[in-house]
Amino acid sequence: MTIEKYDQKFDGFFESIWVDWLKYTMSIEPQPSDIDEVRNPFQSYIKNGGMAFYALNETKCVGVVAVKKLNHRDYEFCKLVVSEPARGMGLGKKLVQECIDFVTTENGRYLYLQSFYKLEIALKMYDSLGFTESDAPDGMNVVKRTEIIMRLKLND
Repeated sequence: MTIEKYDQKFDGFFESIWVDWLKYTMSIEPQPSDIDEVRNPFQSYIKNGGMAFYALNETKCVGVVAVKKLNHRDYEFCKLVVSEPARGMGLGKKLVQECIDFVTTENGRYLYLQSFYKLEIALKMYDSLGFTESDAPDGMNVVKRTEIIMRLKLND
């Protein structure tokens, strides 16, 4: 398994894996803004100072996450998902660590996330990485389905 940064050759992977997860695992229909974001990771994240990461098993995409720049020093990681067959291998944590490393390198102050209480395993992972509950920062588009916002301080 490898983690790779966005490349145009991965177009379509993000949308496919994330939309399937939201619809079939969480039983939630994606909002139009969700579809736009995952269909166009370059426009949605990278163009504005963020990044998208892909977990690959050879050439098959088994996990995704994006980092969105919210303002001059704050970032959000979003749309984290690992496909069912690849769960339990630590890929979620590796993808989050890629986000942490990216934001640290960019001299970001905080890394935020939005989640659901139903995702107990993910919330425990975020807690183990040092994320704590928080209010939303300026620039964060909090979606209606969000139940908890967390952040990790990276730089002063």
